[in-house]
Amino acid sequence: MPQTENVDVLIVGSGPAGMSTALHLMDADRNWNGRVVIVDKAIHPRDKLCGGGITNGGDNILEGLGFRYDGPQVVVQELELIYRGHSHVMNADPVFRVVRRNEFDHWLARRGQSHGLTLRQGEAVTSVVPKRDHIEVVTERAVFHAKVVVAADGSNSTVLKELKWNRTAGQARLLEILTSEAPDDRAFRDGVAVFDFSQAGSGLQGYYWEFPSLIDGQAFLNRGVFDSRVQTKRSRAALKQVLSESLTNRGRVLADFPIKGHPIRRFRSDSPVSAPRILLAGDSAGVDPLLGEGISYALGYGQVAAEAIVDAFARNDLSFVSYADRIQAHPLLSGLKTRVAIAKLIYWPKLIWQQELAWRFSSMILGGFQRYRQGFGTRP
Repeated sequence: MPQTENVDVLIVGSGPAGMSTALHLMDADRNWNGRVVIVDKAIHPRDKLCGGGITNGGDNILEGLGFRYDGPQVVVQELELIYRGHSHVMNADPVFRVVRRNEFDHWLARRGQSHGLTLRQGEAVTSVVPKRDHIEVVTERAVFHAKVVVAADGSNSTVLKELKWNRTAGQARLLEILTSEAPDDRAFRDGVAVFDFSQAGSGLQGYYWEFPSLIDGQAFLNRGVFDSRVQTKRSRAALKQVLSESLTNRGRVLADFPIKGHPIRRFRSDSPVSAPRILLAGDSAGVDPLLGEGISYALGYGQVAAEAIVDAFARNDLSFVSYADRIQAHPLLSGLKTRVAIAKLIYWPKLIWQQELAWRFSSMILGGFQRYRQGFGTRP
């Protein structure tokens, strides 16, 4: 029979959202050490489907904790936005940085452990049951009676499934491949990333991307397609076909590469992000619906979750009724509603002339990237 453990805060998931929550609690008061437990079904380093872009917004949150990621990365200094022969280029140093999620998440987890946080890896959650004065969480090794649970376990959140929260209507989709490249390729030599919206005409509510990436010191392009599905009544795009055509136009054959893919939760302002004693953070709460940004937003969610937890314990009120308002007041996360509106506008047109007209409003997109540059967010 698993032993019962009483804990103030149980964080499910040790990715950027979960670790950010725990580290921000420790940053607020070192006495949180011993009051927080993090569990994760995986063991670091583990694979994670993600383009790996970290913007200034994410860097600023890390630096606020006293951290600066110094692992393998590619600094993107030029961002090219493409639509049917039209092109806009943005230059900055950096526009964003590209990391590998297995390396970045492992680094962040080690930072937490070095600060005394308890991280239990390889321990999956099997049951979540709200009780009158706690949340009972059963894992493969223990039964936790937690005063607060933070669901930071991603788009396929076990916590959400156990709570039977219906959020399937907010699902976006993602496919990704990796292609080996010459180290003197322009993408690496000049630090160039690409967002190509040309396939919007085929029903894709998103874009094709190319991010320069380093794997064991070798040059690869992280390529993929993101489909926001923000216009839920429109027909689904055939993602493999979209990716295949995008690669063919660039001299590559999709069949030559293994494909990874999964659904991701996009932010919806009408979806709950909290309940008494429960908070959602990171992908479980919803990613940027315009570009699918994950890492920087996850770090931001963790910051807000920690602030809400500190305040809740101070007031002895674990209802978290103001958590959604806190999200909307955060410098980075406050832009999520705007991104929903822009995504619906950009991915709305059905006819070519409407798409061309929408592209003329590309200043909106450029304005969004400009906000990245100033420290407020970017991509999967």
